[in-house]
Amino acid sequence: MKWALTGKKRPSIEETKQLREECTIIFKSFERQKMAKRLYKNIQKYYPAIRVIIADDSEKPLDLQDENLEIIKLPFNSGLSYGIGRVLEKVTTPYVIRLDDDELLTPFTKFEKQLKFLKAHPELDLVGVLPFNLPKCTSLKKAVEEYYKQPMHYAPKPLKIPHMTKLDDTHCVLGKVPNIFVARTDKIKEIGYDDNIRMIDHNEFFFRAAGNLVAALDTTSFVIHYHNRYDMHYERYRGDILGDKIYIREKMRGLLQRDSAQRMN
Repeated sequence: MKWALTGKKRPSIEETKQLREECTIIFKSFERQKMAKRLYKNIQKYYPAIRVIIADDSEKPLDLQDENLEIIKLPFNSGLSYGIGRVLEKVTTPYVIRLDDDELLTPFTKFEKQLKFLKAHPELDLVGVLPFNLPKCTSLKKAVEEYYKQPMHYAPKPLKIPHMTKLDDTHCVLGKVPNIFVARTDKIKEIGYDDNIRMIDHNEFFFRAAGNLVAALDTTSFVIHYHNRYDMHYERYRGDILGDKIYIREKMRGLLQRDSAQRMN
């Protein structure tokens, strides 16, 4: 009701039609059936009949069916990056929208706005949207400030457009944005996801993307991000990130050394 009173409306029929024709929504699901089902229902409420592809590596397969949905069943605990990589292979639309299964769209998300902005700015490859975290209720201002601190200055290549370059009143170029975005499909496929990283792919993706992909953030658009109740079974796998940390550290070191050698030559 409060959203309606502030004048925020759901996408128009034309906006939904354009998104449906040009975008595919993807996300990964693991051991959170209720959240995955809730998100899919939520997506269809805002963008009816839009194509959604879910990668699911749960022990019990995701029980969800619809004519606009494709579920890619993967071996148990295959990992986040592996799952996102497999759904990306299935995307044939020119633009892709990435989400996580513990999120919900709001009247403030405005993927249609991000698509329009991306098409009007050929220098951009990706437009990110903020997560509004519940139950923590961290302010959007603080969430934005965290990404202002991500210039990716330690990446192998400098950004094509400088960090913090303002594009309009709400969009700003950043070195790293949330894993909630509208992007050019071919560019995301070009960067790709590393199958060897199970959980913490976010920073590594933008580390490799620096100098190759230009990302912007809409500082006024957001999704609801629900932190699920503590689940010992889920956390057993979610918290298993030591191997990722070691692998990513060595990989980044190798990329930096290779880049340094190339510059010297």
